[in-house]
Amino acid sequence: MSKKNYKFDDESRIQPVPIEITKGKYIGLKFQYGSINFDEQDGGGMSLNFDYNILNNPSMKTVLEEDQEFIDTLGKILIDVIQEELEEVGEEFLREPVEKNEDS
Repeated sequence: MSKKNYKFDDESRIQPVPIEITKGKYIGLKFQYGSINFDEQDGGGMSLNFDYNILNNPSMKTVLEEDQEFIDTLGKILIDVIQEELEEVGEEFLREPVEKNEDS
């Protein structure tokens, strides 16, 4: 996403930090991600699956349609957040060997 349509609610005491949508159809909606999973597909690709919790829906007068468009919007935001975090930690971090725990 070149132009962000979301911001982190850094003033919140809730963890994980809520995200507020700042543009578009879902403007003002606050939510947070729950579990996030990457599942390998038979064709070699990956699918992204996630849970979310809606904290505030400013358009309470209408029922929020949690349709594919809504899920895609949250998915695009999640991908953007992950990409930014990966850029922040740098490639060196990603190449470090992972120590296995005896319980692994």
